[in-house]
Amino acid sequence: MFGLDRIGKHMKRLLACERGAAAPMVGVCAIMLVGAVAVAVDLARAQVAQSKLQAALDSAGLAAGAMVGQNLDSGLLEPEAQKYLNTNFGGETIDATITDFDLELSEDETLVKLDATASLPTTFMRIFGKHEINVAARSEITREMTGLEVALVLDVTGSMDDPVGGSGPNPSTKKIEALRTAGADLVNILFGSNEEVDDLWVGVVPFSQSVNIGTDNADWIADLSNYTSMIYCSGPTSGTPQCPSDSLTISSARVSTRYDPIVRVNMYMDAAPSDWYFKDPTTGERHTWGGCVLERWDGRDVTDDPPSVEKWNTYFVRDTSSSGNNNWRGPDQNGNGNGNYRVNNDVDRSANKGCPQQAITTLTNKKADVLAAINNLVNPRGNTHVNVGAAWGWRLLSPQWRSLWGGDMDDNDLPLDYDEPLSQKAMILMTDGTNTMSDGIYTAYGWLDDGHLGTTSETTAVTKLNEKTTAICNAMKQEGVLIYTIVFGNTGISNASKTMMRNCASETDFYFPSASTEALQAAFRAIGDSLSKLRISR
Repeated sequence: MFGLDRIGKHMKRLLACERGAAAPMVGVCAIMLVGAVAVAVDLARAQVAQSKLQAALDSAGLAAGAMVGQNLDSGLLEPEAQKYLNTNFGGETIDATITDFDLELSEDETLVKLDATASLPTTFMRIFGKHEINVAARSEITREMTGLEVALVLDVTGSMDDPVGGSGPNPSTKKIEALRTAGADLVNILFGSNEEVDDLWVGVVPFSQSVNIGTDNADWIADLSNYTSMIYCSGPTSGTPQCPSDSLTISSARVSTRYDPIVRVNMYMDAAPSDWYFKDPTTGERHTWGGCVLERWDGRDVTDDPPSVEKWNTYFVRDTSSSGNNNWRGPDQNGNGNGNYRVNNDVDRSANKGCPQQAITTLTNKKADVLAAINNLVNPRGNTHVNVGAAWGWRLLSPQWRSLWGGDMDDNDLPLDYDEPLSQKAMILMTDGTNTMSDGIYTAYGWLDDGHLGTTSETTAVTKLNEKTTAICNAMKQEGVLIYTIVFGNTGISNASKTMMRNCASETDFYFPSASTEALQAAFRAIGDSLSKLRISR
């Protein structure tokens, strides 16, 4: 009995004892704590994986946005973008695998949407039966069509009629044909599938030894009044009282059209009756002023000064004798009796010899108009004055010329100011040759013997032209204009000229030596992609 009582008392004390009661709770909490740490570790790894997936997706989106200009649709664009995604997401920093990827290109090709999912194997959470975590990312890349004014300053000199040559797959292609193709590629990249793009303005400045400003801009010419005193001293009315006392005749050696190239004779030629001596009876063309101008060699040839500061003089190449290279008043080059005073465009014999046939195409936001301007780059002629092309490219972009160019430019108050927010100005300057100033060749600086470049030496004159080109490029860059330069072809351009063009570019990567047709196309595409700025919109 005694023993049972004692046992009962001990049992009561044992049941009433609280020592060691926390041990089970500690055990349970320990299990929960380990689980929390396991979840935290795996969630942290998932966060790293998601961050890496987002960065890789953004990079893939930027790459995809750049490739849109290569005429890739969504079906072709998606696998190319996924290559970038896989490359940037892979590696040893995180053990995750991309399980799903989707790319969507908007109809107007301005927006690329990307979605991706990746699977991450767990480490500690697998204890609780969770073997993987899925992470996702989304990105939208907008091909930014903000304000952009682009001047395409393109070489249309005589050498552009030569084959490209070299070892490329198309050496027999004429340079001018390659230029038309590459230029069209650039336009298609900038405009995409849009026929018009707000705030995207592109103009074309063809140049040779002069630039054609267009006959509609006759009020920019300083010597309009000069022709009036000699207007009756050539053609059927010579010998009238308005002429000098020696009564010049059409056969006289002192005929104004032959010996006074400053006279703007087109006024009476163009308005003359059908039997006027200078009219081509077959085509109706006359030896009128074609739109080219002499440069202002007093120093304003390296400025963007508008005509209100100083005007230009008429580009007019006198007729030479039958043994000369511009006998536009006599038979054709084969001696055929086509009659006097005929225009001979096939061999560039006219009062506009060496002048680009096509006038400047002013800034427009219409894709078709720019493509037409590039497609109309035909009949290459003349020598090379890169500086003249660059100067007129600048004048097409300079806000000092606002309200002067007419058309869309006047309607939209173009060119904009240099510091206009969300707007950029750019010039693409392309040539296949070296600046030249040859004896016996009439250019925007007249004749070499005139000394308008401060010299009558060909070598020194070329140096002067190079210096002027550099001065214009530097002035444009100082105003914030981006300059891309292209040297095209295998021959015909000196190392000094290549250096000049490379230094003219805003950055080293903006200079493109292009020896082949394919290289020229690649250069224009790269410039197009560069100008189509990209940004991550979300």
